[in-house]
Amino acid sequence: MRILKKAEDVFVGTALIAATLVLFVNIVLRYFFDANTTWAEEFIRYAMIWIAFIGSSICFRRGIHVGVDLLINSVSKAGKKVLQVYINIIAVVFMIFLIKFGFDLVIFSMDTGQITPSLEIKMYWIYLAIPVGAILSIVHIITQTINLLRNYQTSLD
Repeated sequence: MRILKKAEDVFVGTALIAATLVLFVNIVLRYFFDANTTWAEEFIRYAMIWIAFIGSSICFRRGIHVGVDLLINSVSKAGKKVLQVYINIIAVVFMIFLIKFGFDLVIFSMDTGQITPSLEIKMYWIYLAIPVGAILSIVHIITQTINLLRNYQTSLD
């Protein structure tokens, strides 16, 4: 699990740095040298897609996804844990749909042979961010749920 955590963090950090550098270089080229790279905007767009989906799994791992605390704060301590387990189950179901439809999109893109206009890479590499991010999210949600249930059992003893 530690390796997965490190890989996610390194990937997102590297992608953010790369996108920022490409954006900076493109701005300098455009405004100071009246030159422009055709691939920069496309690279940044696709990097941000991967950052968003892998970043989503990082948010699940850290428990920092946006949520509505009003309901959770209005129930007892035991009720919070039960409610959190139900929320995690719903999140896993949603992620399963993302995986299914994400893989459908990847397979469709592979069958049609779509490529990106400027970078000329296979489009399925971009679409692959959806199921990969969802799978990583499920791993973190299940891990959190197991930890929550273990803590729940020890707190009832």
